[in-house]
Amino acid sequence: MLRHPSHTPPFEPGLRNWVDWFMSDDLSPALDAELSRYNPDDPQDREYLIRQYGLTRRGPRENFRYRQRMVDVLQAALDDPDYDFEQVWEPLEDDYDYEQWPAGWPAVLNDSRDFFQRMLSAARELWHADLTRAQLPSLAECRAIAPRALGSHDWLFNIDNTEAWKAVFDLAATPYDLDTLGPHFQGEQLHLHLSGALPRQPLPALWPTSQALTHCRFTLNIGGISELAVGGTRFDGRMRTQLTRLSPGYYLRLEIGFDCVIECVALSVSIADVQGTREDAR
Repeated sequence: MLRHPSHTPPFEPGLRNWVDWFMSDDLSPALDAELSRYNPDDPQDREYLIRQYGLTRRGPRENFRYRQRMVDVLQAALDDPDYDFEQVWEPLEDDYDYEQWPAGWPAVLNDSRDFFQRMLSAARELWHADLTRAQLPSLAECRAIAPRALGSHDWLFNIDNTEAWKAVFDLAATPYDLDTLGPHFQGEQLHLHLSGALPRQPLPALWPTSQALTHCRFTLNIGGISELAVGGTRFDGRMRTQLTRLSPGYYLRLEIGFDCVIECVALSVSIADVQGTREDAR
């Protein structure tokens, strides 16, 4: 169950959640003056206020699942031709600290349906990555994928930026087992520095044997993680990888060292900082 980002009750947003950034019982004088420069009934000002204030300055605890739930609620209201959008501006009966618009704004906006339609359109654009991530399957669903559909262990060439690899090696040399010192988590991102020997491959005829690259180093970057499971005690050592392409996103399973397993569902998987050497330079 999705909980409120600041409290323990379930998160059940209403349309007032879409305008709560504009409505406050303790609006600072500076912000009041700033917002009062704009007319929310003017189409251009309305669009600017929605994009620059209403959507981009929401609370930091509001993650992609909250945003998807808010979009679902607003879409349902807009799909109802009889929905009364004017009620959003009415004060709550049990609200002792009446929340008000900025001083320079009208108490009720003209064409409230248009205001919320613009809100939804802008949210789908500005929150596109978050809304896409909210649609990714769960780990449980990914684990249930039939083995024949799980993709290939030849994982390096199942991602979208193989040119980063080919620019260095110019051949399809894909290492299956690599060494890592362990993952680095940063917010909803995961990074691993990998190194290891390349499998023996036929060399281009123009390459002297002495120029053959025998080892590689690069960084594996995983971004937009929607669900993550980590288990084990040793996160360093040999890493075996399986990458499954979803639509959209990826399901990634990393087996590291003796007993560590990292599984995640994420929007992007990419490689960077690719280097090749003629000896083990780990």
